[in-house]
Amino acid sequence: MFAVSTQAQNIYTDRPTQTTASAIVPAGAFQIETGFYLSEFEANIPGNFISGLKFQNISLNNTLLRYGLSEKVELRFYQEMVKGRFVSDGVVTQDNPVSFAPTFFGLKYNILKGHPNWPDVGVLANIGGGVFDNTGNGLQSEIRLLIDGNLPGEVSFSSNIGLAFSNGFDDNSSLYTIVVSKALNSKLAAFVEAYGFFYSVGPTDHSMDAGLTYLLSSSAQIDFYGGTGFTSGSANVLVGFGFSKRFLKSDE
Repeated sequence: MFAVSTQAQNIYTDRPTQTTASAIVPAGAFQIETGFYLSEFEANIPGNFISGLKFQNISLNNTLLRYGLSEKVELRFYQEMVKGRFVSDGVVTQDNPVSFAPTFFGLKYNILKGHPNWPDVGVLANIGGGVFDNTGNGLQSEIRLLIDGNLPGEVSFSSNIGLAFSNGFDDNSSLYTIVVSKALNSKLAAFVEAYGFFYSVGPTDHSMDAGLTYLLSSSAQIDFYGGTGFTSGSANVLVGFGFSKRFLKSDE
């Protein structure tokens, strides 16, 4: 989710981490961030007698569209296409069809930026639901506080705390994320992230991931990452990759 350098002309993304940065895209700029991931869970099904049964959640395409409305406000649209399948010893035992995940419309507002004594601060609000497919979760919404700053040794950090709701306000969860990153050279950066979700129903999820981002140009980036969870509600394995591209009003 990082530009390798802090120069303003470099792309700055909100992927591939769970953390959303406070930075917004430049006013009048359009940015697309898209990718693939696979997460694998233990299939805890009552009465299951299949040895080593796993459930895989596959995001065939998760796409975030971002538009800089002003120097402080960014409009967002997020859509994901997913499929699930059960696997035992490498063999697919049940393959579900591709479906649309909930569709989200969002707004990011930059509260504080560039203060010499304080981190950058922003807020993100999302709202959506099953626009293309009935997801069974009704109206969904989320709000996050976004914090970015720098640490000694040319290390940067970002952190989120937030609340999410589904089925209107019937079900809720809270979340935290924190990620640290460091540029390895002018194009390559590495990151490590910890995050968690506390659900009103079901087990909590505490996980971590790590990966690399690479600048193809000042306006294009690729990423690779992997991770694992530490609680019963977490994925055992998470792997993914993605591509991001920024378009300005005029060519760079």
